[in-house]
Amino acid sequence: MLRPEQVRPLPIAVRPVAGETVTGFLSRLAIANSLTPRDLRLHVTSAAGLSPSRPNLERASAWAERLGGLAIGHFERDARRNSMYVRCPHAEWRPWACRQCGYTQEPRTACRRCAGGAQTTVRSRGGAVCNRHRRWHIDGNDLDLAPFPQYAQAERCLSGTLWKRGIGLTTGELQLSATLIRHWAIDSDLSDRIRERAVALGAERLEPEAIFLIAYPEIVTLTTVITDPSFASYLLTPRFTLAEQVWALEAAVVTVMASSTTEQLHTVAEQIVSRGKAAVESAFGMRQRTHNKRPATLEKALIASSQRHRSCLLRHLSTVRIQIRPFTPGLAVPRNRVLVSRRPQPD
Repeated sequence: MLRPEQVRPLPIAVRPVAGETVTGFLSRLAIANSLTPRDLRLHVTSAAGLSPSRPNLERASAWAERLGGLAIGHFERDARRNSMYVRCPHAEWRPWACRQCGYTQEPRTACRRCAGGAQTTVRSRGGAVCNRHRRWHIDGNDLDLAPFPQYAQAERCLSGTLWKRGIGLTTGELQLSATLIRHWAIDSDLSDRIRERAVALGAERLEPEAIFLIAYPEIVTLTTVITDPSFASYLLTPRFTLAEQVWALEAAVVTVMASSTTEQLHTVAEQIVSRGKAAVESAFGMRQRTHNKRPATLEKALIASSQRHRSCLLRHLSTVRIQIRPFTPGLAVPRNRVLVSRRPQPD
């Protein structure tokens, strides 16, 4: 196995995209030097001593930096700049950019204009819109969003306010909002502005992927509302009745969509609130250890329960605003290293 310093840089260098994965960078580097991505991948796999059956090129960053003529540690520094906000024990389970527990988003396709026309993947801070070129770039698409400035506003919100809440494209909150809007749209007439977008973007059928595209600004806005600590706590605290909380969630959707509620929306909103309240009640009874019946820290228990019940809203609760019921010993909370190693998943 070669050492990175024994590898010579390739003749033609390429400029890395912000948050670019090692796999995506090596593919662009190979094409620029008239190689096939497969040949360069096999070379790096052999040089780095990776498994030939299932090589993880992300572990060969030092070789990629050497081949591409990049500064030593480029990918590590880039990953740290683009790491997500997490809730971990180092800040008493509050959202923050932890250097020890932070992780990056799942890879997504980059804007082709940012990558010089090539196709690559990135883990950078942000979502589905390139505000530099006003393009929709998720899932390999390249759609013009210049006529719709609200997409740029939504992207700034996602990479700013929502990012500091630990929300990304695959953490579950955006999918929850998209589900609410999709069920609302089943029994409701779409507004003129959304119909105009659907026609312009070629997504007239109300499929889950199409809803995410044509209602992206509304999905981000709704996510901002329902993950606000005050609103999320109102939705899931035992202090209020289920009917009041379902009405509040419906009101958030119809306000964002400038419409009225529907039967489908009411049904899915009731399911979301009921599931979340059950997860909160489970958190109230979590113990510190298997053989220790003392109550666990509520902030930690909420994170554990959000993972166990796959209820993403629990990650945004404010314990100051929820009513704490008497402790009844229940499940034991997992260890800290187990909680921080698990990635958020959609509900």
